[in-house]
Amino acid sequence: MSTATAPLAHGRLQGKVAIVTGGSRQIGLAIARRFAAEGAKVVIAARGEDDGREAELSIRGAGGEATALVCDVADESSVAATVDRVLELYGHVDIMVNNAGTGVAEAITDLSWDDYRRVIDINVGGVLLGTKYAARAMQRGGRGGSIINISSIQGVLPLRQSAVYAGSKGAVNLITQQTAADLGAFGIRVNAIAPGYIDSPMMHGYHDLVSESPGEAIGAARRSIVLGRLATTDDVAGPALFFASDDSVYVTGTLLLVDGGSQCHGAIA
Repeated sequence: MSTATAPLAHGRLQGKVAIVTGGSRQIGLAIARRFAAEGAKVVIAARGEDDGREAELSIRGAGGEATALVCDVADESSVAATVDRVLELYGHVDIMVNNAGTGVAEAITDLSWDDYRRVIDINVGGVLLGTKYAARAMQRGGRGGSIINISSIQGVLPLRQSAVYAGSKGAVNLITQQTAADLGAFGIRVNAIAPGYIDSPMMHGYHDLVSESPGEAIGAARRSIVLGRLATTDDVAGPALFFASDDSVYVTGTLLLVDGGSQCHGAIA
């Protein structure tokens, strides 16, 4: 079965300004590319200057508009400065994708507190800070806006040796609902996407750590998916486009599972 590919662009985000944290790699880059193809001015907020610049050039090379900015989502001053710079460049913010994240695979009995702090600071703190400063800009602009949080199926269903990561994504799910309630009066929608198994280095690295037979574990994961394949990053970019566009103008506080039907089994491998 062939994997999904990006559809032809139709200008659904024409005139909009979007910030994508962690936008230089994997899911974030796929979202940035899709948004740019649909007419958005995309700001790639990434910790690595070289990675951000490479992503910017790739989008510009495809005819889109992109700007890379260095941003550490766990550092409040960095997030504030990034949003201020976006306002200087473009005058407003319409879309914020809180995508930057990290993980750790370790048994709860071996939990490192340093790992815990790092995951929580980035996965939870980064969503809160990104929402705080994007929402401020959206409120001042008076245009409303869309905030999209990238969660994970692990915030809903169990996976071995993932207590900290799963807990961080469960927090993202509740933060999404709460901030949707807080910001709706300003015309700001807040939604979340929970991807399932993405065929990516991160997913393969996880199984290398926790599985005695990584290939067999990934095969079992694939078999648990109703649609019969692992996801591509483009499979997540499409739903993100829906939440960013006016197609979802009456949708807020929603968690969308993008997992090929894994939840039909009640658990993932």
